[in-house]
Amino acid sequence: MPTPLVPEELQAADVLWAQVEAGLIRLPLSSAHLVETVHAGNKERRRHLAQAMLDAYGGWHMVNPLVVRRQELISALGGGRALEAADVFTSAAGSPFSTYEPVVSECGDQGGEQRVLDGAVWRVVWSELLRDEALPAGELEATGSVIARWAAVHDGLAQYLRENPARRDLRLVTAALMVGEIKLDLARAALASQISEERLGTLLRPETVVGFFAGLPFLGRVLEVTHARLRNPADQWVNNDLNDPYFLACAAGYADYVVAEKKTGHLLPAAARSLPAPRARIHRNLHSLLRDLSSGDNS
Repeated sequence: MPTPLVPEELQAADVLWAQVEAGLIRLPLSSAHLVETVHAGNKERRRHLAQAMLDAYGGWHMVNPLVVRRQELISALGGGRALEAADVFTSAAGSPFSTYEPVVSECGDQGGEQRVLDGAVWRVVWSELLRDEALPAGELEATGSVIARWAAVHDGLAQYLRENPARRDLRLVTAALMVGEIKLDLARAALASQISEERLGTLLRPETVVGFFAGLPFLGRVLEVTHARLRNPADQWVNNDLNDPYFLACAAGYADYVVAEKKTGHLLPAAARSLPAPRARIHRNLHSLLRDLSSGDNS
């Protein structure tokens, strides 16, 4: 049964749409929107939903979280400057996919006629992808593999913790889990940063690894959200859980505002309170976001 439409949410959506058209706010899309619209119902509803998103996004995308993860690690290991919002939210061609190679330099984004042309072509391709009823085969296979592996590992750890209660530093357990998950990215980041094996080992020691992740806008939120979920013995880990913790945690690390429903809407604000550099203001519905935007309080 479809979720009933809440009048105040519809009114808030109309106001936000007008602000988008006026250039006051941006509503970037990500590759998660491809997955969400694939399961949006019949083809006609998918096309309507896709067109609504395309009308509002203005050509802006969020860089794939796997790419953001790699860049955060390179920066953390001394291989480049820290990511900024302009690196994560971009109109660059191909940016929503895991194969995207960003240019993160001290000079920032470099424009040019070729970039404008690439962007124009990409917008046409992206529009058709959103309206289509299937993801690109390669991207779908890669995404499905990552999601299944992620869910299995987390569910297995959660089951072990339930069956073997003990006094343990659960945040450290979470950090160790993350190191295992991203060991290939860590190795590549170490190579790109030319960091010594000794220095890398120092950063990932039990007494330092939590702080290492906590200093990163995206991965720090992944750490805290995962930690909070592992603390709850009743929490179940399924494939559908991956989009929100990864995509919304990434957005919350770099955007100004994030609207997150249900469980993630509770977890992200709690995560921010445990991190040294809070970023996005989290809302659980559009009406709340609109009130915040209208208040003029952007502190």
